[in-house]
Amino acid sequence: MTTAAEPALPHNNGAKTDRIDLGLAILSAVTPPRVPLSPKEIAAWCGCTPAMITSIEARAWRRLRQKVRQQFGSVRFDAAGRREFMALHFPPST
Repeated sequence: MTTAAEPALPHNNGAKTDRIDLGLAILSAVTPPRVPLSPKEIAAWCGCTPAMITSIEARAWRRLRQKVRQQFGSVRFDAAGRREFMALHFPPST
């Protein structure tokens, strides 16, 4: 749902994806590392809805689980396991 001041985003030709990519790139440049942001905050930068951000995040987790299964076999992660996996393979930047 868009407001009168905000134009509707096109659903074709990749403009929506480009806008989200640009918003994420700018957000990553201006936000300090390891600062959690809500889907609402991220959506404001990307020009989309919080539901879309949640959907993108869920898709990314599915793809990560799929790649982990390809590499290591069937492994189930709870929230603590995800944090441990991410810390092991993607150490915090200093």
